Formats: sequence, structure tokens, C-alpha cells
Amino acid sequence: MPEEYHVSSLVVHVRPEREAEIAAHIGRVNGAEVLPRQIAGKLIVTLETSSTAEIVERLNIIHDLPGVISAALIYHHWERTGDAQVDANSEADHEHFPPQVSQG
Repeated sequence: MPEEYHVSSLVVHVRPEREAEIAAHIGRVNGAEVLPRQIAGKLIVTLETSSTAEIVERLNIIHDLPGVISAALIYHHWERTGDAQVDANSEADHEHFPPQVSQG
């Protein structure tokens, strides 16, 4: 079991004529889910991963798909799982580095 659990969301702007194709491809990315369509040309995607490195990896995969105009991380939350001990490299050390909410 991973020591950390990360949930993040992305806004992906796409060429409207390729939206269905891109949404289907994103849906096959490990840990990714495309939410029901709200606005033509804009997809909201959630990611569940075990590290921020995986978020960046999957964001880059999505960003590089043909027809994607831009892909931006808009939300990120993480926490420890189980009885995992926090080490010096952990991002989930909430006692020393409480989560920050971005307003920009």
C-alpha cells in the first residue's frame, strides 16, 4: 500500500471537435477520471495517485495529447495512508508543513 494518497484535479482545454476522443484517451490514463461535460472544449479531470511525481507524469501525458490546448492543475490534496511514518522526503508532513490553499 502506498504511504501517501493524492487527489488532484485538472482543467483541460481541448479543441471542441476532438473533445470526445481526448476524453476517452484521458479516461484510460491510470488514476484519471473525466467528469461529465460542463462546457464545450473544457474537461474537468480528477487524478488519484500515490505521489506528486505521478501527478506531474500524468499531467504531461494529458498535456501532450493531440488536440489539447492546455492542461492545468487546479487542486491538490494529499494525506498519509495507514500507519505510514512521515520521513524527511514526505509531502504529507502536515505538522511541519500544513497544506496551503492557492487563491490564484
